[in-house]
This record gives sequence, C-alpha cells and structure tokens, in this order.
Amino acid sequence: MLGSIPGEANCLGPEASRGSLIILSVAGDTPGVGRVRCAKNRRIPALGQARTPHGGGVSILVRDGAGVEVGVLEKEVPERATVTRRFSADVNLIIASAYFPRKADVSSEALDTLLGANGAMVIGADVNSHHVLWDPLRPSDDKGECIVDWCVQNDMKIANTGLATRRQPGTAALSSPDITLCRDCEISNWKSALSPDSDHHWITFDVFVGTSLDVIAPSKPVRALYSWNKARWNEFRKLSDVLIFRGMKRSAKGADALNEAVTRGIRMAAKRTIPKGKGVAPPFWTPELTKLDKMVQECKNERKRDALIRWRRKVLVDTAMGRWKENVLKLSTTDSASWNLVKSIYAPRPLTSPVLVVDGHPLTKRQQAQALAKMYMARSTKAPHAPEMRILSTRRSTFRPITEAELDVALRELSSGTAPGDDEIHCEELKELGRVAKKCVLRLFNCGLRTGLLPAKWKHGIIVPLLKPNKPASNMASFRPVTLTSTLCKLMERIVARRVRDCVEDKLQPQQAGFRPARSTVDTLMQVTSAVRRRRDGEKTAAVFIDYARAFESVDHNCIVKALMSFGVEKHLVT
Repeated sequence: MLGSIPGEANCLGPEASRGSLIILSVAGDTPGVGRVRCAKNRRIPALGQARTPHGGGVSILVRDGAGVEVGVLEKEVPERATVTRRFSADVNLIIASAYFPRKADVSSEALDTLLGANGAMVIGADVNSHHVLWDPLRPSDDKGECIVDWCVQNDMKIANTGLATRRQPGTAALSSPDITLCRDCEISNWKSALSPDSDHHWITFDVFVGTSLDVIAPSKPVRALYSWNKARWNEFRKLSDVLIFRGMKRSAKGADALNEAVTRGIRMAAKRTIPKGKGVAPPFWTPELTKLDKMVQECKNERKRDALIRWRRKVLVDTAMGRWKENVLKLSTTDSASWNLVKSIYAPRPLTSPVLVVDGHPLTKRQQAQALAKMYMARSTKAPHAPEMRILSTRRSTFRPITEAELDVALRELSSGTAPGDDEIHCEELKELGRVAKKCVLRLFNCGLRTGLLPAKWKHGIIVPLLKPNKPASNMASFRPVTLTSTLCKLMERIVARRVRDCVEDKLQPQQAGFRPARSTVDTLMQVTSAVRRRRDGEKTAAVFIDYARAFESVDHNCIVKALMSFGVEKHLVT
C-alpha cells in the first residue's frame, strides 16, 4: 500500500508540521509484481522532500532501502523529489512528489517537469488548486482545469475519491488541495483520515504495479435481476393476497391510491419470495470507474456532473484500449481463442445505440432528453377538424365492468422477459397473482373505466431512444423512441383493446389486413395479384402506394376517439 500522508511532524521534526509525506514499505508478494504497503513507522528515513522554508509540500520516506534510487531534489517551482523503487528487472515504480505554493502558477510546462521515464508512476502533490474531480467541496479554478487537461494529455489517472484532504485551522473548513495521480498502474482503496499533527489528512491507498487489469476484480455494482426459476410462487401468491388486500383496505378512494396499494403489495411480496441473481459484471470496469460512477450519481451540480461524465468516458476508453492491446499481444495463429476473437469482430451484428452526437459534440443525458423531447413534440400534429373530446363519467347502469375471465385471458397474453416500467412491476409477477390479488386488480381497472380517471403514474414512462439500423448517430431523426410504461397499464390496455376490437371488427373494410386477427400482408398481396389477373385483354392495371411519413407520431388522438365513437364503442373504453 502506498500512502500520501500530509503533515507527519514526528518523522521529520517540528519544521515539517505542515508538510506531506509519502511512506513506502515493501513486502514480497507475487514474483515480478510490486505491491507497496503503507505503515506508520517513526524510524523510517526521509529520502527526499519537496517543500519550501515556509512549510508545505510532500516528503518521501522509504522503510526498506533495497532497490531504491533517489533522484535529485529540484527546488524550482514546482519543487519536486523523485524516488524509484525497483521490484525486478522489468517492474519499477516511480514515486514523485511536488509542491505548488499557493501563489504559484500552474501550467502544462510546469507539470511536465513531474514526468519521469516511461513506466508505472505515482505522483503525490500539494497543488493548492481545486477541481470537481478531486475537490467537490470547493468551486473549480483555472489551475484545476489546467491539471485536468494535462492529465488527459499524458494518460494520468486521478485517484482521489472526493474526500477532504485538509481542514482549515480556525474555521475547520474542508477542502482537497492534495492530489494523487498514477500512470501504468492501478490504485484502489484511496482513503483520507484526520491527522493528529497537521491540518492535512492522512491519505492511504493500494497500488498494483506490473499486473494486468484481470487481477483486480470488477467492482461496479451491477443491477441484480430476479431469478424467476428460483421463485417461491406459492408463498408469493399468499403474501401478495394479504399485502394487496390490506393496502386497499387502508388506502383512500381513487385510482391513484388503489394503484399504489397494488404496486406496493406486489413489490413487497416479490422482495420476500423471489431471489435475485448476482448479475454480470460489465467489462473493462475498474475501481477507478466505480469511484467515478458513484461521484456522478451523487453529484447534484449539472456542470460538475458533465465534467465527471467526460472524465469517466475518457478513463473507460483508456481502460478498454489497454485491455485490447493486451489481447492483441496474445494473438496466435495456433490458438483457437484468437480465431474466435477475429470471428466475433467481423461477424455481422446490429448497431448499438451510441452517445447522441450533435455538431460533433456528445450530449449529456439531460441534453439528450431535452433535444429528443423537443424533436418529438415538434413532430406531433393535430388535425384542424379534430374535436376537443370531453368524456364524462359513465353511469353505473350502462357500465360493463371487466370480468375475471377477461383478466385471465389478458394475463396469459403477457410476454415474459420484457422490461418493466417505472413502477418495477414485471409480467411474471402479475401472472402469478393469487385470487384475492386479482380481484383487487379488477377493482383498480373498473374504477378507472367508470370514472374516466387513470392513475397519474401510468402516464409516466421511461423513453429509450434506439438507433435505427444503418442510420447515422449524428442525426437525431435516426433514433426511434421506445417507451417503457407500467405493466399494469399495459395489462388493462390489452383488455380494453380486445373489447374495442370486438366492437369494430365487423365495421372495417375487408381490404384492411393490418392490426387484425387472422390476417397478414399475404392477404393484401393476394388481393393485388387477383386484381391484376382479372384484367381483360388490352386493359391496364394501375396501383398507387402511399407511405405516410411518421404515421404513428402524427395521428391525432382526438380524431381516433371520434372515429371509435362513430363505430359505437362505449364511452368508458375511449377515455
């Protein structure tokens, strides 16, 4: 473990009370792999120190002097000291420390002086600057922006996790002026703790040198999915009956309250009776990406979040390229795995959905959502003759409630394995509901049909833009929106659609084949073929094919309601 430990006065004497230390102790582990451990030992000799007569800076201490080379102390700004630890003939670790005084300028030229020879390197520095990537407690400044740009250009990774590294004397204000950088090595378990001797904190972390990323287990928290084959369905039915009935008994009247009781009961029953799997860890994920992912999720400032996302994307690309280079070096004409890799690269496969790009710049998630929403709203049209439909509540004497038989048919038609909506209710759970729970669901559906008011949460959906095959990602029109809505809502839609279909089926033209049971495009082709063959000698046959652009997006809903009511569909079915 390597530790950058600010302000250990007992090691260097009283004059170093405001300094920073890097303590290095070596333990033999895997041959050819260097692993460094941190230890607090008052007998460790100081090999180099970057500091000014007024204090500050970083010091390097090594407990075991075997295989250690000490560089020349440079007193120009930034003051810097270097120590090289040689683990073997091929595995080295360069430890550089630096100090930028508060009033000193931070530039790319000054930062370049910290770069040593190629290979694994760790830099611990008191930079007296701030950026959201290592100091979310203070606003970013120009010095911090310069350091981030320099890190990107030189493939340096920032190991800080956002914890404070300094407590202001007097005011106890927290900040992070100390930064830990690494190159060609992996840092994990970066921690910061209060020091009893200084206003700077102790900083400790693990460094992996001379090992590939395969040694470090992926630590990204994967989303665990339900293991439906291991579900205890008998317990689920009994528990869902009790929880849903109890929730409905206690809830207020109205579709929203009934929907909340049903969804809450299903979720609670599933949590107790359906286990979750471990999930599959994503490739190329490292502890640094886990840290960045957590920082992105917790960051509330949109500007800072965008900066974190850009940095996370850069780190992911670098990690993937490093893994790819390792795989390329292992390729062999006699290795079957190498040929499988080549086949997988050249195998035809559909395009994935990349990051939405506009004017050559990738958009953030919020910008993507706003741009797509604006485009889809502009496409939506309204017919000038469409009436403003105001459908009142249906009288109980004319209302035909949904029956349990209709619900069972709709449940059997639900597709398993589909993504749930925002309420996290799955089709598999609805299919296994008990008899009491089904009656509660029927009560919810009939309440919505009778009053014309559906739960407000059913109108919320998760829109996922999918890139159309062979379309450019730079054009927003290349994306097809797919909306994940409530599974309960889709279940009720199936029941209503069946009733509407039964009412209008005999009123539709026989030539229409789309969206009708027991019909397909083959029927239309047969009709066209028959018309061509029936022509007499000398007669010509003309055909007109019309393709409406964005037909589903431009259909006015009020016109659909008007047409359905003209077919005699009941009012409560078109609310």
